[in-house]
Amino acid sequence: MRFVDSNVFVYHLAADPVYGKTAKSLLEKIERGERSATSTLVVTQVCSYLRWKGRQSVIPLFLSLLKQLTSLDKVETHILDFEEARDIQSELNLSWSMWDDIVIATQMKRLNLREIYSNDNDFDKIPWIKRIF
Repeated sequence: MRFVDSNVFVYHLAADPVYGKTAKSLLEKIERGERSATSTLVVTQVCSYLRWKGRQSVIPLFLSLLKQLTSLDKVETHILDFEEARDIQSELNLSWSMWDDIVIATQMKRLNLREIYSNDNDFDKIPWIKRIF
């Protein structure tokens, strides 16, 4: 089981000319039944990005996509995730610019996941995470 980061959804929804095909193929694997997970933090990131880019009209499509991906677990973001992230940030001496990624790493740790679908190389700075893209 792998975690799905926000950029996978964004690249797919935007039909990104460089990364869109890869994102689409990863989501197709999940659509075919590959067990995976994402979190409410990721959902918020994607919706905020779409709104920031003036593409609010795509948000319902994104939410519909999430609902259709039945093998994608959507986990809640807990306050304890933030407390643990603070400890990890300090322990690994990670930049505050990575805060959301550190919270996601904490969620992955809680779910006992070690692999993430992501194009964000900041995850490479977290030793127990293997990034796949």
